[in-house]
Amino acid sequence: MKITVTIDKPTGDFQARLLALLAEHAANVEIDTTWTLERAERYYRSLPARARRIVKEAAIRDGYVPAEELRDNPDDSLRGHSGALGRALTRGATQGHWPETMTPPIEAQGPGFGKVVGYRMPDNLVQVFLAAVKNTEASGAIDPNDINQAVDHLQVLGEAYNAPIPKKRTTEQ
Repeated sequence: MKITVTIDKPTGDFQARLLALLAEHAANVEIDTTWTLERAERYYRSLPARARRIVKEAAIRDGYVPAEELRDNPDDSLRGHSGALGRALTRGATQGHWPETMTPPIEAQGPGFGKVVGYRMPDNLVQVFLAAVKNTEASGAIDPNDINQAVDHLQVLGEAYNAPIPKKRTTEQ
């Protein structure tokens, strides 16, 4: 028998009792760590632009994107990109969008220390993330927590209506 339970915003008391019940029957409980289309879209939307590019390119390229395809110049660093991928995964778990045991959908490839040589997405995730990228880009959806992406969208709209929006505001006193 398989039972799937989804509870949006449970009260503290209810959550505590449910978790106690699940702990009591832990041997029979299996946590769903499947990357569904909804989860993949949410993850992709939550990434900053540079990290989103890594996921998109890996999905388009059948699971692997070499680092040189992500660098604008050969000497450019990809430092910090992997951090954003991991933080989005952790943030999604903290917000209850997926379990903490979710497998990262993409990982840096390289010698360990030094330059990253590429990023790999497991073969079984390529199609779901490719669909997530296409759906997200077709809808124009953005993560409301990504202020940089929101500003970029506003600037594009401003330019389209000949009303440019400044990138940085300063307050004068």
